[in-house]
Amino acid sequence: MLLFISCEQDSFDRPFTIDKVENISTKIQDFDTEPLITYGGLSILGEYLIVMDMLSTAEKAIHIYNKNNFEYISSTGFLGEGPGEITRIGEFTQSYHSDRFWIPDFAKLKLFQFNLDSLLLDDKYKPSVSFPFGKGEFLSRLKFVDEQLAYGSWVEVLRPGEFRTSLGKWDLETGNIEKFGEEHPNLVGERTNAYFDYSYHHNIMVLSYTNYDILSVFDNHGKIKMNLIGEKKFDNENRKLKFFGQTTITDKYIITSYLGDYGFLLDKNQRPKGIQPNKLLFFSLEGELLKTLDTEHQIMTFTVDEENNRIFCFFSDREIPLGYFHYD
Repeated sequence: MLLFISCEQDSFDRPFTIDKVENISTKIQDFDTEPLITYGGLSILGEYLIVMDMLSTAEKAIHIYNKNNFEYISSTGFLGEGPGEITRIGEFTQSYHSDRFWIPDFAKLKLFQFNLDSLLLDDKYKPSVSFPFGKGEFLSRLKFVDEQLAYGSWVEVLRPGEFRTSLGKWDLETGNIEKFGEEHPNLVGERTNAYFDYSYHHNIMVLSYTNYDILSVFDNHGKIKMNLIGEKKFDNENRKLKFFGQTTITDKYIITSYLGDYGFLLDKNQRPKGIQPNKLLFFSLEGELLKTLDTEHQIMTFTVDEENNRIFCFFSDREIPLGYFHYD
Protein backbone atom coordinates (compact mmCIF):
# COMPACT_ATOMS: atom_id res chain seq x y z
CA MET A 1 0.00 0.00 0.00
CA LEU A 2 1.27 3.45 -0.91
CA LEU A 3 1.41 5.86 2.02
CA PHE A 4 1.91 9.61 2.05
CA ILE A 5 2.23 12.29 4.66
CA SER A 6 0.82 15.81 4.60
CA CYS A 7 1.45 18.67 7.02
CA GLU A 8 4.39 16.93 8.65
CA GLN A 9 6.16 16.85 5.28
CA ASP A 10 7.66 20.31 5.68
CA SER A 11 9.96 19.01 8.42
CA PHE A 12 11.55 16.67 5.86
CA ASP A 13 12.08 19.34 3.18
CA ARG A 14 15.65 20.66 2.93
CA PRO A 15 16.23 23.39 0.35
CA PHE A 16 19.52 23.67 -1.49
CA THR A 17 21.01 26.40 -3.67
CA ILE A 18 23.82 25.98 -6.20
CA ASP A 19 26.20 28.85 -5.45
CA LYS A 20 29.71 27.71 -6.34
CA VAL A 21 30.43 25.61 -9.41
CA GLU A 22 33.84 24.11 -10.23
CA ASN A 23 34.54 23.59 -13.93
CA ILE A 24 36.40 20.30 -14.37
CA SER A 25 36.10 19.96 -18.17
CA THR A 26 39.89 20.13 -18.67
CA LYS A 27 40.42 17.38 -16.08
CA ILE A 28 38.42 14.78 -18.01
CA GLN A 29 40.65 12.08 -19.46
CA ASP A 30 39.70 9.86 -22.39
CA PHE A 31 38.96 6.17 -21.99
CA ASP A 32 39.27 4.60 -25.43
CA THR A 33 37.23 1.52 -26.26
CA GLU A 34 37.49 -0.66 -29.32
CA PRO A 35 35.04 -0.77 -30.97
CA LEU A 36 33.66 2.70 -30.20
CA ILE A 37 30.60 2.40 -27.96
CA THR A 38 27.66 4.55 -29.02
CA TYR A 39 25.48 4.43 -25.88
CA GLY A 40 27.21 3.09 -22.81
CA GLY A 41 25.87 1.87 -19.51
CA LEU A 42 28.52 1.88 -16.76
CA SER A 43 29.02 0.10 -13.45
CA ILE A 44 31.80 -0.89 -11.05
CA LEU A 45 31.80 -4.48 -9.81
CA GLY A 46 34.70 -5.31 -7.53
CA GLU A 47 37.92 -4.81 -9.50
CA TYR A 48 36.10 -4.40 -12.78
CA LEU A 49 34.58 -1.62 -14.84
CA ILE A 50 31.54 -2.92 -16.70
CA VAL A 51 30.75 -1.07 -19.93
CA MET A 52 27.51 -1.97 -21.70
CA ASP A 53 26.80 -0.97 -25.29
CA MET A 54 23.05 -0.42 -25.17
CA LEU A 55 22.84 -0.02 -28.97
CA SER A 56 25.38 -2.67 -29.91
CA THR A 57 25.24 -4.44 -33.27
CA ALA A 58 28.24 -6.60 -32.41
CA GLU A 59 28.16 -10.20 -31.19
CA LYS A 60 28.42 -9.19 -27.50
CA ALA A 61 27.17 -6.09 -25.70
CA ILE A 62 28.92 -6.18 -22.29
CA HIS A 63 32.62 -5.37 -21.99
CA ILE A 64 34.77 -5.80 -18.88
CA TYR A 65 37.90 -3.82 -18.00
CA ASN A 66 40.27 -3.70 -15.05
CA LYS A 67 39.19 -0.52 -13.24
CA ASN A 68 42.74 0.11 -11.93
CA ASN A 69 44.85 -0.08 -15.10
CA PHE A 70 42.02 0.00 -17.73
CA GLU A 71 43.17 -3.28 -19.27
CA TYR A 72 40.52 -4.99 -21.38
CA ILE A 73 39.54 -8.33 -19.79
CA SER A 74 36.64 -9.91 -21.67
CA SER A 75 33.22 -9.44 -23.26
CA THR A 76 29.94 -11.22 -22.62
CA GLY A 77 26.22 -10.83 -23.23
CA PHE A 78 25.58 -12.53 -26.56
CA LEU A 79 22.93 -10.75 -28.61
CA GLY A 80 20.27 -12.85 -30.30
CA GLU A 81 17.06 -14.76 -29.76
CA GLY A 82 18.51 -18.09 -28.65
CA PRO A 83 18.71 -19.50 -25.09
CA GLY A 84 20.79 -17.27 -22.82
CA GLU A 85 21.00 -14.58 -25.51
CA ILE A 86 19.67 -11.04 -25.15
CA THR A 87 17.40 -9.49 -27.73
CA ARG A 88 16.70 -6.05 -26.25
CA ILE A 89 19.19 -5.23 -23.54
CA GLY A 90 18.35 -3.17 -20.46
CA GLU A 91 20.40 -1.52 -17.72
CA PHE A 92 22.93 -3.30 -15.50
CA THR A 93 21.42 -4.46 -12.18
CA GLN A 94 23.58 -5.13 -9.14
CA SER A 95 23.15 -8.44 -7.34
CA TYR A 96 23.18 -9.03 -3.62
CA HIS A 97 26.25 -11.17 -4.34
CA SER A 98 29.45 -9.42 -5.39
CA ASP A 99 30.27 -12.05 -8.03
CA ARG A 100 26.99 -11.76 -9.95
CA PHE A 101 24.92 -9.22 -11.82
CA TRP A 102 21.62 -9.09 -13.65
CA ILE A 103 20.65 -7.85 -17.12
CA PRO A 104 17.01 -7.40 -18.22
CA ASP A 105 15.82 -8.36 -21.70
CA PHE A 106 12.79 -6.25 -22.60
CA ALA A 107 11.96 -8.36 -25.64
CA LYS A 108 11.94 -11.71 -23.83
CA LEU A 109 10.64 -10.07 -20.61
CA LYS A 110 13.29 -11.89 -18.60
CA LEU A 111 15.94 -10.87 -16.08
CA PHE A 112 19.16 -12.83 -16.69
CA GLN A 113 21.71 -13.54 -13.96
CA PHE A 114 25.39 -13.45 -14.97
CA ASN A 115 28.09 -15.17 -12.91
CA LEU A 116 31.27 -13.12 -13.09
CA ASP A 117 33.71 -15.95 -12.35
CA SER A 118 32.10 -18.21 -14.96
CA LEU A 119 32.04 -15.67 -17.76
CA LEU A 120 35.68 -14.71 -17.15
CA LEU A 121 36.71 -18.34 -17.58
CA ASP A 122 34.49 -19.08 -20.59
CA ASP A 123 34.25 -16.66 -23.52
CA LYS A 124 31.22 -18.61 -24.78
CA TYR A 125 29.38 -18.24 -21.48
CA LYS A 126 25.62 -17.66 -21.58
CA PRO A 127 23.47 -17.22 -18.45
CA SER A 128 21.22 -20.12 -17.48
CA VAL A 129 19.35 -18.46 -14.58
CA SER A 130 16.52 -16.03 -15.36
CA PHE A 131 13.28 -14.68 -13.92
CA PRO A 132 10.27 -13.51 -15.94
CA PHE A 133 8.61 -10.11 -15.52
CA GLY A 134 5.39 -8.71 -16.95
CA LYS A 135 4.56 -6.12 -19.59
CA GLY A 136 2.57 -3.92 -17.20
CA GLU A 137 4.00 -3.12 -13.79
CA PHE A 138 7.77 -3.42 -13.53
CA LEU A 139 10.80 -1.97 -11.78
CA SER A 140 13.48 0.02 -13.53
CA ARG A 141 16.98 0.79 -12.20
CA LEU A 142 16.52 -1.85 -9.51
CA LYS A 143 18.89 -3.35 -6.94
CA PHE A 144 18.64 -6.64 -5.09
CA VAL A 145 18.70 -6.23 -1.33
CA ASP A 146 18.76 -9.96 -0.59
CA GLU A 147 18.40 -13.27 -2.41
CA GLN A 148 14.74 -12.79 -3.33
CA LEU A 149 13.89 -9.10 -2.92
CA ALA A 150 14.68 -6.15 -5.18
CA TYR A 151 13.88 -2.45 -4.73
CA GLY A 152 13.70 0.01 -7.56
CA SER A 153 11.79 2.67 -9.44
CA TRP A 154 8.25 1.38 -9.90
CA VAL A 155 6.67 2.43 -13.19
CA GLU A 156 2.92 2.92 -13.33
CA VAL A 157 1.38 3.43 -16.77
CA LEU A 158 -1.30 6.12 -16.54
CA ARG A 159 -2.32 6.10 -20.21
CA PRO A 160 -0.50 5.48 -23.50
CA GLY A 161 2.68 7.56 -23.48
CA GLU A 162 2.20 8.75 -19.89
CA PHE A 163 3.49 7.17 -16.69
CA ARG A 164 4.63 7.94 -13.17
CA THR A 165 7.28 6.47 -10.88
CA SER A 166 7.57 5.77 -7.17
CA LEU A 167 9.35 3.27 -4.94
CA GLY A 168 8.66 -0.34 -5.80
CA LYS A 169 9.65 -3.82 -4.71
CA TRP A 170 9.83 -7.17 -6.46
CA ASP A 171 9.53 -10.50 -4.68
CA LEU A 172 11.18 -13.02 -7.00
CA GLU A 173 9.76 -15.98 -5.09
CA THR A 174 6.16 -14.95 -5.70
CA GLY A 175 6.77 -12.82 -8.78
CA ASN A 176 4.81 -9.99 -7.15
CA ILE A 177 5.81 -6.43 -8.14
CA GLU A 178 4.22 -3.56 -6.25
CA LYS A 179 4.77 0.03 -5.22
CA PHE A 180 5.41 0.80 -1.58
CA GLY A 181 6.60 3.48 0.80
CA GLU A 182 6.01 7.21 0.98
CA GLU A 183 6.33 10.05 -1.48
CA HIS A 184 6.15 13.81 -1.27
CA PRO A 185 2.45 14.82 -1.21
CA ASN A 186 3.03 17.30 -4.05
CA LEU A 187 3.99 14.37 -6.30
CA VAL A 188 1.09 12.02 -5.52
CA GLY A 189 -0.75 11.27 -8.75
CA GLU A 190 1.59 13.43 -10.87
CA ARG A 191 3.43 12.31 -14.00
CA THR A 192 6.96 11.65 -12.79
CA ASN A 193 10.16 9.99 -13.90
CA ALA A 194 12.90 9.23 -11.38
CA TYR A 195 16.27 7.52 -11.02
CA PHE A 196 16.78 5.06 -8.16
CA ASP A 197 19.70 3.89 -6.06
CA TYR A 198 20.07 1.82 -2.88
CA SER A 199 22.99 1.70 -0.44
CA TYR A 200 23.72 -1.64 1.20
CA HIS A 201 26.10 0.02 3.64
CA HIS A 202 23.81 2.84 4.79
CA ASN A 203 20.43 1.11 4.27
CA ILE A 204 19.01 4.13 2.47
CA MET A 205 17.63 4.66 -1.02
CA VAL A 206 16.90 7.63 -3.23
CA LEU A 207 14.61 8.77 -6.01
CA SER A 208 15.93 11.71 -8.02
CA TYR A 209 13.20 13.24 -10.15
CA THR A 210 13.82 14.25 -13.74
CA ASN A 211 10.96 16.71 -14.12
CA TYR A 212 10.83 18.17 -10.59
CA ASP A 213 13.57 19.88 -8.60
CA ILE A 214 13.53 17.30 -5.81
CA LEU A 215 15.60 14.34 -4.64
CA SER A 216 13.97 12.17 -1.95
CA VAL A 217 15.96 10.05 0.49
CA PHE A 218 14.26 7.07 2.18
CA ASP A 219 15.13 4.52 4.83
CA ASN A 220 15.08 0.85 3.85
CA HIS A 221 11.37 0.62 4.70
CA GLY A 222 10.43 3.36 2.25
CA LYS A 223 9.89 6.06 4.87
CA ILE A 224 11.08 9.52 3.83
CA LYS A 225 14.16 10.74 5.69
CA MET A 226 14.48 14.02 3.77
CA ASN A 227 13.58 15.76 0.53
CA LEU A 228 16.37 17.82 -1.04
CA ILE A 229 14.58 20.58 -2.92
CA GLY A 230 16.13 23.02 -5.39
CA GLU A 231 15.08 26.56 -6.17
CA LYS A 232 12.45 25.62 -8.79
CA LYS A 233 10.78 23.18 -6.38
CA PHE A 234 7.70 21.79 -8.19
CA ASP A 235 7.61 24.35 -11.02
CA ASN A 236 8.76 22.65 -14.22
CA GLU A 237 7.26 25.22 -16.61
CA ASN A 238 4.79 22.76 -18.08
CA ARG A 239 7.38 19.97 -18.20
CA LYS A 240 9.90 22.02 -20.17
CA LEU A 241 12.55 21.93 -17.44
CA LYS A 242 14.79 18.99 -16.63
CA PHE A 243 16.47 18.55 -13.26
CA PHE A 244 18.01 15.38 -11.84
CA GLY A 245 19.52 12.45 -13.69
CA GLN A 246 21.24 9.33 -12.42
CA THR A 247 22.06 9.20 -8.70
CA THR A 248 24.62 7.06 -6.84
CA ILE A 249 25.04 6.65 -3.08
CA THR A 250 28.66 6.19 -2.00
CA ASP A 251 30.27 5.79 1.40
CA LYS A 252 30.50 9.59 1.86
CA TYR A 253 28.19 11.17 -0.72
CA ILE A 254 24.95 11.17 -2.59
CA ILE A 255 26.15 12.03 -6.10
CA THR A 256 23.64 13.00 -8.77
CA SER A 257 23.77 14.40 -12.28
CA TYR A 258 21.83 17.64 -12.70
CA LEU A 259 20.72 20.03 -15.42
CA GLY A 260 18.32 22.56 -13.88
CA ASP A 261 17.45 24.06 -17.25
CA TYR A 262 15.36 23.48 -20.35
CA GLY A 263 15.46 19.82 -21.30
CA PHE A 264 15.07 20.32 -25.05
CA LEU A 265 16.53 22.54 -27.75
CA LEU A 266 15.50 22.86 -31.39
CA ASP A 267 18.00 21.65 -33.96
CA LYS A 268 18.59 23.34 -37.32
CA ASN A 269 15.49 21.60 -38.69
CA GLN A 270 13.42 22.88 -35.76
CA ARG A 271 13.10 19.42 -34.28
CA PRO A 272 13.32 19.03 -30.48
CA LYS A 273 16.56 17.52 -29.22
CA GLY A 274 16.92 16.27 -25.66
CA ILE A 275 19.57 17.79 -23.38
CA GLN A 276 21.34 15.68 -20.75
CA PRO A 277 22.68 16.90 -17.36
CA ASN A 278 26.13 18.50 -17.44
CA LYS A 279 26.77 18.89 -13.69
CA LEU A 280 27.36 16.53 -10.78
CA LEU A 281 26.06 17.53 -7.34
CA PHE A 282 27.70 16.09 -4.23
CA PHE A 283 25.46 15.96 -1.15
CA SER A 284 26.50 14.72 2.26
CA LEU A 285 24.49 11.81 3.64
CA GLU A 286 22.80 14.39 5.87
CA GLY A 287 21.59 16.36 2.83
CA GLU A 288 24.06 19.26 2.67
CA LEU A 289 25.19 20.31 -0.81
CA LEU A 290 28.99 20.12 -0.55
CA LYS A 291 30.14 20.84 -4.09
CA THR A 292 29.07 21.09 -7.71
CA LEU A 293 31.22 19.96 -10.64
CA ASP A 294 30.50 21.16 -14.18
CA THR A 295 31.79 18.83 -16.92
CA GLU A 296 30.57 21.12 -19.75
CA HIS A 297 29.38 17.95 -21.47
CA GLN A 298 26.13 16.03 -21.50
CA ILE A 299 26.27 13.10 -19.07
CA MET A 300 24.25 10.10 -20.18
CA THR A 301 25.45 7.69 -17.47
CA PHE A 302 28.18 7.59 -14.82
CA THR A 303 29.64 5.27 -12.22
CA VAL A 304 31.84 5.90 -9.19
CA ASP A 305 35.11 4.08 -8.43
CA GLU A 306 35.39 4.91 -4.73
CA GLU A 307 38.66 3.04 -4.23
CA ASN A 308 40.46 5.26 -6.75
CA ASN A 309 38.34 8.41 -6.22
CA ARG A 310 37.36 8.34 -9.90
CA ILE A 311 34.14 8.96 -11.75
CA PHE A 312 33.61 7.40 -15.18
CA CYS A 313 31.09 9.19 -17.42
CA PHE A 314 29.59 8.34 -20.75
CA PHE A 315 28.97 11.62 -22.58
CA SER A 316 26.73 12.21 -25.57
CA ASP A 317 28.69 15.16 -27.01
CA ARG A 318 32.39 14.29 -26.74
CA GLU A 319 34.50 12.86 -29.54
CA ILE A 320 35.60 10.13 -27.12
CA PRO A 321 32.32 9.43 -25.29
CA LEU A 322 33.80 7.59 -22.30
CA GLY A 323 35.90 9.68 -19.93
CA TYR A 324 36.97 9.80 -16.30
CA PHE A 325 38.26 12.24 -13.69
CA HIS A 326 39.17 12.32 -10.00
CA TYR A 327 36.61 13.88 -7.67
CA ASP A 328 38.43 14.04 -4.29
